[in-house]
Amino acid sequence: MNVTSLFSLTSPAVKRLLGWKQGDEEEKWAEKAVDVLVKKLKKKKGAMEELEKALSCPGQPSNCVTIPCSLDGRLQVSHRKGLPHVIYCRVWRWPDLQSRHELKPLDCCEFPFSSKQKEVCINPYHYKRVESP
Repeated sequence: MNVTSLFSLTSPAVKRLLGWKQGDEEEKWAEKAVDVLVKKLKKKKGAMEELEKALSCPGQPSNCVTIPCSLDGRLQVSHRKGLPHVIYCRVWRWPDLQSRHELKPLDCCEFPFSSKQKEVCINPYHYKRVESP
């Protein structure tokens, strides 16, 4: 099986979520990041639907969409490690986002990365962008 046919096996859920992708974030990396997320969200009842609702209705109130936090707080996607909320804010809102210091959680977010809980919210509409310090 060649590489091209591997990527044509992208699940419908991943394809749907990639429809909201912003910018030209490395296509294959973004696809892999969303694939990793879909696998985690499928284990939680209603999580996929909640994320799709948030992405399709920006500006409307939405619930936290959480994934388990790893020991160091980072998520490995392909050969790159990053903070989950930064990865998904980059995929769906700000392709030029550089670091977590450019993000601030909104008051409605119950599981922001900064709270150091067992779960972290990756809903890109639960964060706002701020100037880097």
